[in-house]
Amino acid sequence: MARFTETLRQVLVRYAKPTAVELTQSEIADELGRNRATVHAHCTRLCALGYLRKLSHGQYEITPEGRAVVERRGTASRTIRCPSCGHKIMA
Repeated sequence: MARFTETLRQVLVRYAKPTAVELTQSEIADELGRNRATVHAHCTRLCALGYLRKLSHGQYEITPEGRAVVERRGTASRTIRCPSCGHKIMA
């Protein structure tokens, strides 16, 4: 089972903020203390999971599904399935 890692969650939470569409992946990487390649890989994975939507080169927005994951994160973790492939992940 793939784990919904802390860094993956941090990237998703960052995209839940109202100003996220205006930020570059480099700016988000700097804010989170990660490199841009890591943020890019996480954005790609979050898109595959259906939690982010790519707008243009380097720009993403959170989907309603992604926002739901961010909002329920305050409660106990639970296993959910990836909408595209069906694999179990922790959210």
